[in-house]
This record gives sequence, C-alpha cells and structure tokens, in this order.
Amino acid sequence: MKTHLFIAVKLTLLCIVFFVIVYGTAIWGVAYLAAPNHGRGELAFKDKQLVGFANVGQAFHQDKYFWSRPSAVNYNAAGSGGSNKGPSNEEYLQTVQARIDSCGDKTNKK
Repeated sequence: MKTHLFIAVKLTLLCIVFFVIVYGTAIWGVAYLAAPNHGRGELAFKDKQLVGFANVGQAFHQDKYFWSRPSAVNYNAAGSGGSNKGPSNEEYLQTVQARIDSCGDKTNKK
C-alpha cells in the first residue's frame, strides 16, 4: 500500500511540474515568438479611438456581419461564464429558430 501511495504522489508531482510549468512555458514561448503582438491580443481602433478588441467575441447588430456565438456575459471579456444551454433547451432552440427565420427573411428579399 505504501509503495503504491508513494508512486502515485511522485507521478502526481511529476505531472504537475510537466503540465503546469514545462508545457505552460512552452505554449507561452510559442505564442510570444510566433503570434501577432506577441500573443497579447490586438486592439481595434477606428479614427484613432479604441473601439474594442480584435480577437474577442462581440455582438454585431448590422446585417453585413456574421452572427457571433451567444454570450452569457454580454461579450464582456473581463467576466466569464457559460450559458449551459444544451441542444434540448427550449430557450436556446427558440433563439436558434429566430435566427434561422430572420436569415430566411433576408435571403428571400434579395
């Protein structure tokens, strides 16, 4: 029993060191060297005024834009959360059907 416990603790510590420190540092290094702006994200400017972040989901209200994924925190990058709405959730199905109907209206008018 003690040998199994000792081996399990050693393996746990080894996994923590590898997956948290080594792997995390490697991914950070690749992002820093290869990603635009050293992996820190991009700011979106319009007429020299900050209007948002280029790689964060945001709500679009004009027809010319693709609909972004639904957000449970109203696209606030400082907050996090999930809607936890599965494919059988009635409210979610109504939202999807409303989007399908509005897209159908747009394509039929052309």
